[in-house]
Amino acid sequence: MSDETRANDNKWAPWWAYVVIIAGCNIVKQPLIEPYGIVLNVIVTIALVAGLFVLITAVYRGLAKPKQDG
Repeated sequence: MSDETRANDNKWAPWWAYVVIIAGCNIVKQPLIEPYGIVLNVIVTIALVAGLFVLITAVYRGLAKPKQDG
């Protein structure tokens, strides 16, 4: 396995971490934002997903330990 492949192994969190956290936050957000209209809902959803994506990735990279051979 090349050094580049090993470096990319810890670059992203598992896909399910993104799905579960983003879906859960969206379920909580929806009843709070729904009365304010679709435009605000779309804006908040995009901002929420982008922010959570960055946060999940940053936390995962901070917690992930580099794999060591031997």
